[in-house]
Amino acid sequence: MIKILKSEQVDILAAQGISRYPGVTARVDFVNELSAKIDWRNVFGEMQNISGKQTGNAIFSVYPILSHQNFSWDRVISTSFDAALQATVDAGARPLTIVSTQLPSKATANERAQCSKLIAAMNPDTTNQLTIVAGNMPTEEIIRTANSFAEVPLPEFAKSTSSRIWYSANISIQLFASRSVETELGTLVIAQFGLSRQQNH
Repeated sequence: MIKILKSEQVDILAAQGISRYPGVTARVDFVNELSAKIDWRNVFGEMQNISGKQTGNAIFSVYPILSHQNFSWDRVISTSFDAALQATVDAGARPLTIVSTQLPSKATANERAQCSKLIAAMNPDTTNQLTIVAGNMPTEEIIRTANSFAEVPLPEFAKSTSSRIWYSANISIQLFASRSVETELGTLVIAQFGLSRQQNH
């Protein structure tokens, strides 16, 4: 996995459903190990913690992470432990909001729409609506476009994966290329974006 990330020159990685065992030295900690091997910054958002097994989402970045917050979907489906991790990174040209999320697997269309609306509101800067979302996002185009997102296209062989990437339908962010790579840890969806510098008026 590390070799693939290095060869693909990935700058930001959003991962979902990571299992960790804090304090158990016999188990490799995915978050710590990956960050140490690639010299990445990281934030982790816990979804569940049972008997020492911690499950959650993570965001890794070569860029400085300015802030982060974990959002639970408890108000959408009270019986679910799913959540969304939001981080703002200093991407050089301008700040960029990254969301790594795992939506409830049994959510209805209305609930998926509600989650998507909440994700769209996670950008803390109302004047800089540049957001990239990764996770099991809804397949309904009407939900995506209603929240002003575009979707990174997947090749035919990868369309069965639940992993999707949404990004702000904004002229300041441009998708250059996308592809998917199969790894031993699952499908890695890779997207290359370009950001325009924010104009000062």
